Amino acid sequence: MLELTRKNTLLTDEFAIETDTDVDRALSIISINTVDGNEADGFTENTGVTLSLDYEQIDEIILILQVASNALKRAENQ
Repeated sequence: MLELTRKNTLLTDEFAIETDTDVDRALSIISINTVDGNEADGFTENTGVTLSLDYEQIDEIILILQVASNALKRAENQ
């Protein structure tokens, strides 16, 4: 059985991250866009960055973001 695409979206008041993952091709299209508006009035996504990444590239991005998050947590606790 073919698994074509999995789509996930994270929407906040400031940004949106959307992933379209094609398991058969082992790639994920990841879009990161800024957002204008609010929940009451509706959101408008602005043009941002769209990348086609494999799992190794995604893992590297996650690692860098985790390091940044840990540094911020340490600074907050000092």
